[in-house]
Amino acid sequence: MSISSDRLKYFSAFVRREIGQAIDANKLYLIRTRLLPLARSQGIASLDTLIDMIRRDERGALARLVLDKMTTNETLFFRDNYPFEVLKKHLFPTLVREKGLSGSIRIWSAAASTGQEAYSIAMMAKDALAGAESRVKIIGTDISAGAIDYAQQGLYKKMEVQRGLSAQHLRAHFDAQGSQLWQIKANLKSMVKFQQGNLISPMLASSLKQHGPFDIVFCRNVLIYFDMEQRKQVIDAIAQVMTAGGWLFTGAGEMVTGNHSKWTVHRLENRPVWQLAAK
Repeated sequence: MSISSDRLKYFSAFVRREIGQAIDANKLYLIRTRLLPLARSQGIASLDTLIDMIRRDERGALARLVLDKMTTNETLFFRDNYPFEVLKKHLFPTLVREKGLSGSIRIWSAAASTGQEAYSIAMMAKDALAGAESRVKIIGTDISAGAIDYAQQGLYKKMEVQRGLSAQHLRAHFDAQGSQLWQIKANLKSMVKFQQGNLISPMLASSLKQHGPFDIVFCRNVLIYFDMEQRKQVIDAIAQVMTAGGWLFTGAGEMVTGNHSKWTVHRLENRPVWQLAAK
């Protein structure tokens, strides 16, 4: 199915405005790959018709479903490993020195997808800190309502737990549900909350107020989907909900620059980790 140029122009502007994702003619394959199955399942004859239906009702269920399909939810447990090693070897010990043995540590997984990152953080906290269940509070947000529902269940397929999760962590933190499903144990699940959140929404900071301010933020492999101005806005918004001197993880090659916020970069485990210098 083809897309007319005027509809592509409208749809690109709509997606950018709603979720910050930059789409142009070079990404037609992405639109087709993600929306053709949806159009067929809904009995919609063409992508042009689908886009016309969105234009008539941008707040409707179909528009929300399309935006959900346009988000990327690729993730796995302990993805890239180094951020979790940095937590264990550097940041948790530093925060314990600063806050004492009973001070709370607040962490935000800002593109949580289906929850593997947030639960990996919780597992590492339990490995590294005494009393982690009561001291470490983690909030995971994602723009995809479907991904957040999945994360909240904490029920993962065999294929998912085999991606990045050690046998030790699987035994310690999951209960088998038959031969193909694994459920996060209640004590680990209690450390993590999830809610839907749009990184480019001006309401995001206020919605997170009760969970922060955050000592550590993971915002990995999502900035690449925004244009430069939106990246700066997102970085500034993250800074506003962090503690002074808080730490930020980004994806490989994702630079941290705000319009107002200032950051310093540290190399820990031979990778860059960002520290908030000024909001």
